[in-house]
Amino acid sequence: MGRHERISTDLPAYMIGELRAAVDAGEFASTDEAVREALTHWLVGRSTTPMTPDELRHHLQSERDGPDEDAEAVFDRLEAKYSALVAADQSKG
Repeated sequence: MGRHERISTDLPAYMIGELRAAVDAGEFASTDEAVREALTHWLVGRSTTPMTPDELRHHLQSERDGPDEDAEAVFDRLEAKYSALVAADQSKG
């Protein structure tokens, strides 16, 4: 899966309520997941070459699995970044 980009949108109160109710009921892990699944369904409907149920399941599962990047590599990179920031801040003081 590629990089993610955060977007923001305003939704009517009833949609927010439905999203939160679905998450609270355990249908989705987060509102992000619910919106991604809804957009996936929307995109499939717009496609000129519809996906088979197996293709749709594969796309949804890859979304649920999360990014391809190894979590340990992400943590290592973040630790190095913030260690460097702390060291730079301490050298100023």
